[in-house]
This record gives sequence, structure tokens and C-alpha cells, in this order.
Amino acid sequence: MRKIILSFFWLFTFIFPFAVKASGKLPIGFFKRDSLKIGQIIPYTLYYQHPSNEEVIFPDSAFSFAPFEFVSKTFFPTRSSGEVSTDSAIYMLRTFDLSAVQHLQIPVIVWQNGASQQIKPASDSIFLQEMVKVTPQNVASLKSATKLMDVRKRFNYPYVLLGLGLLLILLLVIWGLFSRRIVANFKLYKLKNDHKAFVSRFNAHIERFNRSQSLQNIEKAITLWKNYLTRLEGSAINSFTTKEITQFYGEDEDVATALRLFDKAIYGNMLSDQSSETIVAFYLLHHFADRRYEFIKDQTLHVVVSR
Repeated sequence: MRKIILSFFWLFTFIFPFAVKASGKLPIGFFKRDSLKIGQIIPYTLYYQHPSNEEVIFPDSAFSFAPFEFVSKTFFPTRSSGEVSTDSAIYMLRTFDLSAVQHLQIPVIVWQNGASQQIKPASDSIFLQEMVKVTPQNVASLKSATKLMDVRKRFNYPYVLLGLGLLLILLLVIWGLFSRRIVANFKLYKLKNDHKAFVSRFNAHIERFNRSQSLQNIEKAITLWKNYLTRLEGSAINSFTTKEITQFYGEDEDVATALRLFDKAIYGNMLSDQSSETIVAFYLLHHFADRRYEFIKDQTLHVVVSR
């Protein structure tokens, strides 16, 4: 009931401050309720009427509100009438102190003639509500006997989906900016590895032919060469005849000479007499494959640089 009376008194004097004249009164500070719970926010009203020539400062968050903690503060504009001014504020506080009755005085700081003075209102008290009425007699043994429950870990799907979404957006941006360069560099990498494998296998056929002088090695080498150029050029060269291959490469001298010598060795049965010519044919095809690889590689590089 005391709190209600003080609240009405504060409202009345705040709304009608000009009906009261300053007479050196102390500030008025009070809680809006009689009791509170641990951690519950409660308003505390601070009200002060003073002469208009006084400069008044209300405490802010830096002030020690012990045993309470500061949460927020609401100011009200100064009201003046003649020689009387009225200042007021509402502080939102909370407490984690276990004292049954807790007291608070929030002072007002008055500046006048270069000096400051703290003026305190009458102390107001508030009761702490007890939520546990009966305390177990043997709390220590109860705590020691308590077993922790295993809790299954939960997968954080929102964060994973967010991360995947951001990664996808990043990859799309990178692809949009550098897709042509990435594709061209991948083609260069593939060209290099394919040519390296071709050279290794083609040289192996040359070595076998040097040892055995076998027509089968010639046929396998030509088939390997045609299949490599088919992949390199993107044309079905492995299905072309000797004449069609020569025409496809614009009567290139290396191609024409090498294929003519191979045809002579295979179909003319002249291998035993002209094996040195066959070796020349091997190296002509090898040299031509190197030249075509360099040409295709330079074209791919030109695409990367120009874009």
C-alpha cells in the first residue's frame, strides 16, 4: 500500500510540479513493487524538485547500484515553473543477491557555484520472494549421487546449409569470372599428359621394331599414331585412308613420306631390304605428332590470353 501511495504521489507531482514550491526537500526514490524474484527486472523511480538555478545530475550506468544491477534508464524532460524545476527518471534494475530484504538509495548530484553535492533520498526496501520453501537436509549427498544424462549431439543443419550455400555462390562467382581460363588450362593439362603418354608408347614401338623387324610393330605404331591424332584434332583420322590423311594435312611432306614408306614396307614386302627407311618413317610420324601437339597447344594458349 505504501508503494501505491508513493506512486500516485510521484505521478501527481510530476504532472503538476508547479503546484509545489522548492523548500530544500530531499529527492524521492522508491520501488514500484514490494517484492521481486531473483533476476527479475524491477523499476525504481527517482524524483527531485529543486530551485531552477541548480544543475542536477542523475546517476547513470557507471554508478554502483549494489546489491542491484543496472539494466536501463529512462529520463524525463526537466519541468520548470518560476523558481522550481522538477527532474525524474526510472531505473530498470535486477538483483541476484539472496538477502531476504534489500535496500537502495540512489543519490542526486547537485552542481552549484562550481561545487558538487550528493543528496540521497530516504532508503527504500524490497522483499525477495522465496521460490524454494523447503531445503533438502543433505544437499551435498544429493549432489554427489547425481548422474549426468547423456545427451545426443544434434547436427547443426542450418549452419551447414548456410555454409554450403555460401560455398556454392562463391564457386558460381569464380566460375562466372574464370570459367574460360579454367577450361582452357584443363585442356592444356590434358593435352600435355596425352602427348606424354603417346610419345612413351610410340618410342616403345620403335625400340621393339629395332629388335624384331616385325610388321606387327609397324601396324601397332600406325594405329597408335592415328588414334592420338584423332583425339588431338577432334576428327576421325583413325578411319581415314593414307590418301585421305595426306589430303587432310594439306600434303604435309613428313606425313606423305612416312605413310608412303610404311605402305611400301607392309604391302610391298620390302622390309628386310629397306629397314632403315622404315626407321625414318617412324621418326617422321613422331616429329609430325610433336608439331601438331605444339600447334594445338599454342591455339589453346591464345584463347586463354585473349580472354
